[in-house]
Amino acid sequence: TKGKKWFDLPATDLSDDKKKSFEILQMRKALDPKRFYKSNDLTDFPKYSQFGTIVEGAADFYSARIPKKQRKQTLVDELLADAEFRTYNKKKFEEIQSSKRRG
Repeated sequence: TKGKKWFDLPATDLSDDKKKSFEILQMRKALDPKRFYKSNDLTDFPKYSQFGTIVEGAADFYSARIPKKQRKQTLVDELLADAEFRTYNKKKFEEIQSSKRRG
């Protein structure tokens, strides 16, 4: 564990899903070019970490919540279900492929 000051945070067992989630978090600057993120200084997966789920409060209106049908298990699934994300990535992929073909 990390210690009493860190509430005995246990060491992370890295499954494939958690590794994919960490990789996406490290590449988040490329995922959304209009948002600014601090530079990522992690080169390896952290030894101690936890993933959580955001739970909306009762004060939130129904229109502000994500319906259960649209909720996904992992960050990867959520990104793949996002249509704007997929169209942006497809456009960028085609731009890179066309520039490689030219030069």
